[in-house]
Amino acid sequence: MNAVTFQAEVRRIEKLLYHIAWTHLGNDQDAEDAVQEALIKAWMKRDSLRDEKQFKPWLARILSNQCKDMLRKRKKWSFYPLKEDTAEVEMPPVENLVLEAIRKMKPEYRVLMTLYYLDGCSMRELSEITGVPQGTVKTRIRNARKQLSKTLLIEWEDEI
Repeated sequence: MNAVTFQAEVRRIEKLLYHIAWTHLGNDQDAEDAVQEALIKAWMKRDSLRDEKQFKPWLARILSNQCKDMLRKRKKWSFYPLKEDTAEVEMPPVENLVLEAIRKMKPEYRVLMTLYYLDGCSMRELSEITGVPQGTVKTRIRNARKQLSKTLLIEWEDEI
């Protein structure tokens, strides 16, 4: 794969890549870093891609693995509580309950829901991207929908 083809394919799926990274990592800066690192790795390993038609799932898998590596590294860090005299930062109110509910899901549910509903990926594409069978993808989406409806119902009842 030459540089022009690589760049064209990446531009075609750049929103998908960002969504994958964001659903794993939960913030813009880490998502951008993960996409950048995954693109570098993909470029370096482009000769390992046997079929250019499989570029999208191949790159999505590299990105997903990059995000998992970043999360593993994040768990190794030690966090120390701030002194009590520091000012508290006020968080803005949550405007989108659905997005917040999706953020609370397990990563495998979060990724599938985002890619299926926001990016319009098919079950087959999701299976290729995640590396799990289509039946498992369908089951996880069904379970994620159930979890989402329960979470939204509880939050809605709390608001009343």
